[in-house]
Formats: sequence, C-alpha cells, structure tokens
Amino acid sequence: MSVTVVVTFKVKPDLVKPFIELLESNQIHMIQAGALSVVLLKGLEKKNHIVEIEKWESIEDHKSFGKAISTLPHFKNLEEYLLEPYKVMYLDTLSRQDAF
Repeated sequence: MSVTVVVTFKVKPDLVKPFIELLESNQIHMIQAGALSVVLLKGLEKKNHIVEIEKWESIEDHKSFGKAISTLPHFKNLEEYLLEPYKVMYLDTLSRQDAF
C-alpha cells in the first residue's frame, strides 16, 4: 500500500517564485526515482505557504530520495529560501471518493 507524503514550506516572500521553480524542476526526478505522483500547491491567502503532496510506494522510498537530493548543490542551501524548517508528514489513506 502506498503512502502519502505532505511536505509544507514557509518561504521567504521575496523568494517564492524561485523556490517554486526549484521544486517544479525536481518533480520529474521524483517520478524517475519512484514517486507515483507529485502535486505542488500555493496558499491563496498566504502566498508564501507552499505544500507538496507526494505519493510513494513506501516511507523508505521517500526518505531514500530525500537523502539523494540533499547532496545536490541547489538543495543543499534549501534553508536559505525558508522562514522556518520544512515539515514532513507521512499519511495513510483511510477513504477516498472522486467525482469523475
């Protein structure tokens, strides 16, 4: 059974656009590494609140990918974009309904 990963970021307001571009450029690498899906969201009222919702086969797969990208130059300095450390939650799906 897959796991949903919710990663929340509170970004410095003047760095929101480059931060989003950084995350968007990484999405293809996430899929290549085994992510089943990736969705990037931005707050409507608090535009510097960014949320990435990821679906992985396992927590270990996500953590393994996280370790791999943390050594890349543009992700080593991730904290420079942020007002506070990002947060990660691992969630199980209890139920789901889609309209389509």
